[in-house]
Amino acid sequence: MNGTLRKGADLLVTRFKQQSDWMIMGLIVVLIALTILFWSQSVHFMTVKNWLNIGDRIALRGLMAIGLTILMISGGIDLSIAAVAAAAGMIAAALINAGVVGTGAMLLALLCAMAGGGFNALIIVKLRINPLIATLGTLLLFRGLGFVVSAGENIVIGTQTWSYLGRGDVGIVPVKVIIFVVVLMLGLLFMRYSTLGNYLYAIGGNAEACRNVGVKVNRIRAGSYVGTSLLSGIAGITLMSQGGTALPSALDGGELEIIAAVLLGGVALTGGRGSLFGTLLGLVILGVIDNGMILTGVPAYWQWVVRGGILILAVTLDSFRRGGGYR
Repeated sequence: MNGTLRKGADLLVTRFKQQSDWMIMGLIVVLIALTILFWSQSVHFMTVKNWLNIGDRIALRGLMAIGLTILMISGGIDLSIAAVAAAAGMIAAALINAGVVGTGAMLLALLCAMAGGGFNALIIVKLRINPLIATLGTLLLFRGLGFVVSAGENIVIGTQTWSYLGRGDVGIVPVKVIIFVVVLMLGLLFMRYSTLGNYLYAIGGNAEACRNVGVKVNRIRAGSYVGTSLLSGIAGITLMSQGGTALPSALDGGELEIIAAVLLGGVALTGGRGSLFGTLLGLVILGVIDNGMILTGVPAYWQWVVRGGILILAVTLDSFRRGGGYR
């Protein structure tokens, strides 16, 4: 029975690859065009230091985007990822100031982040609440809990605890970029070569058919929500260690930018299609646009306009890829 599903999932992945080749090539062409454009406007754009700045800029959002990509491929979505990250940073900082050893505080904060993912899974998988509505509610809930932990104040722990995690370098490469690349490579291997990775594509494509052949759809989807929150927690703790301060408003609105990158990279809102490589290209494109606009002196408010336009474009492309739109 599992062999039958594996063959079906392999066919789905193969069909996805055939359909997505043109999209990946299109993203690469867009990235090259943007690089040439901003290079022509600023001599600083093509320096090694600037590209490391771009990597530094997208690394933490990239960690959350990896989890969200895998989740959306399985047919789910999570709007609470940035709120979970902020809450994890607040919890870790509060525990440190309460006298808990740094590593212990980090592990407890990550457990809390995973519990948040488990709560999402409970109301979505068990109670069958629409994931968009459910995680919109938990976005507010987790964001509020981040404020409750500190009574709305920032929590300062100094730059000694975990500063290497958020501020350290290996040679000239930021540690957070290395963490992102390692997690990305593991994710690529998992989605490409593991049976569970193929199951995620199959569940996103046709969950009911998967149930009929004995796949534990609910268990796999629940695990996807927990894994997404775990990566969000890592991102939040890394961000907190970067400045030695936990902010309850950290990454506010960041979930929309992450969703834009994931959709731009080819992941379908309906599930069953997408790849982590496409998400990486989406992240880099957004990072290049942000960096290029800063270097060329574009006012910050125009950057928000551009981000909003990119989100609309990403959703529109997803609609065209599915062969239709709102009816």
